[in-house]
Amino acid sequence: MTFRCYVHADNTREYIMTSDAKRINSHDFMLVPLCLGLVYTLGTTMTCYAIIALLIVSRLIVKFFMVTEETILVIRDVGVQVKTVYLGGRSSSRFIDRSKISDIIINEAITMLHIRVYMAIIVEGEDKMVVVFQNLLPRLKVLLQAYHGARSIIFNEKDNSDIQLEFS
Repeated sequence: MTFRCYVHADNTREYIMTSDAKRINSHDFMLVPLCLGLVYTLGTTMTCYAIIALLIVSRLIVKFFMVTEETILVIRDVGVQVKTVYLGGRSSSRFIDRSKISDIIINEAITMLHIRVYMAIIVEGEDKMVVVFQNLLPRLKVLLQAYHGARSIIFNEKDNSDIQLEFS
């Protein structure tokens, strides 16, 4: 994953997390022998073609929802825009007005197998937090830079993030 920070002006920062995952991976290549094996065992029947079509469509659906980039744009006295870009070029954005932001936090989620650290925005009047970089889940070092930078813009705090412009 690659993390970039752009300082557009004294009052605006953009943090971009980009996935370096390959668009075509070993799972895609394994689909070819699987389909050939199905043709060999089932023959050229309608059931075989239906199963192959189902496998290909399911793989395309997984690829369609694959996240390639997540962005947080922080603008002083205006608010925060959180954006997610998917493999096919589709994107979804959410804007949070500055007056509704009660806090920006770094939190931990503990599951049976993992401890995940994430950055979230607490929005007044909403039951759920807005998780930033929720699909790519960068490491704590990256989150701290985005956290300190976002808080310095939104809450006029001193920025002590020592921004590095690019690292992997």
